Amino acid sequence: MAKLYIKTQKLNWLTFYLLSEIKYLKKKNFTMRIYCKKCKEEIVKLPLTEEQKLDIYVLRQNNSVLSLEKKLIDDFNLNSDEARAIISHLNKRRDCCVVCEAETLNGEFTECPDCGAFNYNLEEPVFNIEFCSHLEWSLDFDRVEHEDIEYYVQSFWCDGIMHVPEDPESLLYKNLEKHKQIITKAWIGNGGENIYEMKIKFGKKSLNHYKNRKSLIDCIPKANEQEKWITLDVNRRRIEVQLK
Repeated sequence: MAKLYIKTQKLNWLTFYLLSEIKYLKKKNFTMRIYCKKCKEEIVKLPLTEEQKLDIYVLRQNNSVLSLEKKLIDDFNLNSDEARAIISHLNKRRDCCVVCEAETLNGEFTECPDCGAFNYNLEEPVFNIEFCSHLEWSLDFDRVEHEDIEYYVQSFWCDGIMHVPEDPESLLYKNLEKHKQIITKAWIGNGGENIYEMKIKFGKKSLNHYKNRKSLIDCIPKANEQEKWITLDVNRRRIEVQLK
C-alpha cells in the first residue's frame, strides 16, 4: 500500500507539472524568441493575424507607444520588458532599419544586413505613406469637377493626405472588398490649409492590386487618361477620387 501511495503521489505530481507546462505554453502562445545581435536582447516573435498586424501598424504610425505596450501585454500575456523590447524593434517604415535607418531589409522578422539589428519589418497596407504622397502630387485641380463654380479651384493644391484613416479597419481587404472605398483626410486649398474629408473609391484594378498586395500607385489616373476622376465640394469641404 505504501508503494502504491508513493506511485500515486508521483503520478499526481507529474500530472500537475505537465498541466502547468501546457498552461504556460498556451499563455505564451508558443512564441519563439529571436536574439538581436545589435542590442544583445532576446525578442519575442509573435504569431500575428492580419487584424493584429493592422492594429500594431496603426498604433505605431500614430506613435501611441503606451497604448501599443498595453495591447501587447493584454493580447499576448507579455510582461512590460517583453512588450517594450518588441516596440523598440518595430520599424515604423517598411524595409527601413529601426536602428541605422538603412533601407535594406527584406521580409518580416529579419536582421539588418548593415548593422545586425533585428527588425519586425511587418507588412504594411498598400494604402500607405508612399501611395498617399503620389496621390497628393497627382491631384490636378485644373480638371476637377466642383459643386460651386463661384470658387476658383484651379489655384487649389493639396498639402498632404492622411495615410491612416479614421476607421483603420477599412484597411482590411475584407472590408474594402465590401465597401470599395477608404475615407481619410486631406489638406486642400489655395495654401493647402483646409481639412477636407477625402473619399477614395476603388475600381477593379485597384481592388485587385490591394488583394494581391501590389502597389496602388499605378492605379492613380494620369493626365488625360481618365476624365472626371476628382470631384470637389468646396462648401462641405469634401473631395472624392476614383482609382482605376
